[in-house]
Amino acid sequence: MQKQSSGPSGIPTRPIHERQLDDDMIKLQRAASASHRRGQITDAVRNVAAIVLAAVGLLVTATGHGRILTAILGAGWFAVSFFLLGRMMFGAAKQGALLQEQFDTALFYLSWRQAVAGDPVADHDVGRLARKLTVGGERDQRITDGWYDPTTGVHYPYDVLICQEQNLAWDARLRRSYGAWIGAAAIVWTLLGLVVALLVGATIPEALLSFYLPSLAALQLAAEIWIGQHRVADERERLAKITQTELRDGQPGPVPDHDRERLRATARDIQDGIFRTRLDVARVPHWLYRLHRNSDEADFADTVEGHRRRLAN
Repeated sequence: MQKQSSGPSGIPTRPIHERQLDDDMIKLQRAASASHRRGQITDAVRNVAAIVLAAVGLLVTATGHGRILTAILGAGWFAVSFFLLGRMMFGAAKQGALLQEQFDTALFYLSWRQAVAGDPVADHDVGRLARKLTVGGERDQRITDGWYDPTTGVHYPYDVLICQEQNLAWDARLRRSYGAWIGAAAIVWTLLGLVVALLVGATIPEALLSFYLPSLAALQLAAEIWIGQHRVADERERLAKITQTELRDGQPGPVPDHDRERLRATARDIQDGIFRTRLDVARVPHWLYRLHRNSDEADFADTVEGHRRRLAN
């Protein structure tokens, strides 16, 4: 069981952006990244297979051949994707969430809440997972570059709230973007199937059998992703507003004892909310993160620096 200190009573001797690069912190981040990657691979298998079946369904609708076989394959893959692979993704999401929680609670001097998270991942499993990540690779480089921006000179726990806001707002933005992509793609694909069916003169039963049944797994995934991304984004934006309120009301200089304990309790509650959203199987693909990385990093680095300048001693 992890043991956490009560946290510094003033400005930490080493700020968060430095301590996140300590060996034990890097190890936890590598393990979390490896676990997250396993979930992404499972998610990719679901997505690619569903898209291929949907494309085959479109071809069958246009040619009129192989309707029965394609319908059987579509229904079968839907069951495998929903029940088997969906369960595997939940297991990967839980493990990754635990590892990220271990990283954040240690970094932020927050207590481990067993009633919320259960037991942390054992040290030997952390080491095993961390070794799976290629040292020096793209994902590892992101870790060694550091996730949280500098909070030098900010009193505890305002530095923690700054980092939590960065985490919440950045992820919510990505999830809104991905949800929009998926929603648009599902609408376009549904209309495309209708147009093809009309062009070839397929009846409604033929269109359902040859196009919509093979597309069932893809459409179910699209609905699952769209709902999941908006669900997590809504919760993260709600939590971000709480951190923003506390930061907006904060003042530079020493934090009185009663305010520090209240703020630390708030940060601990916010961390519980972050953990709950990490348990959600709704994921953002790595390509979308890379696509927006430069602009998002600049935006949130400016936000963090604004808080730091105002709250630093």
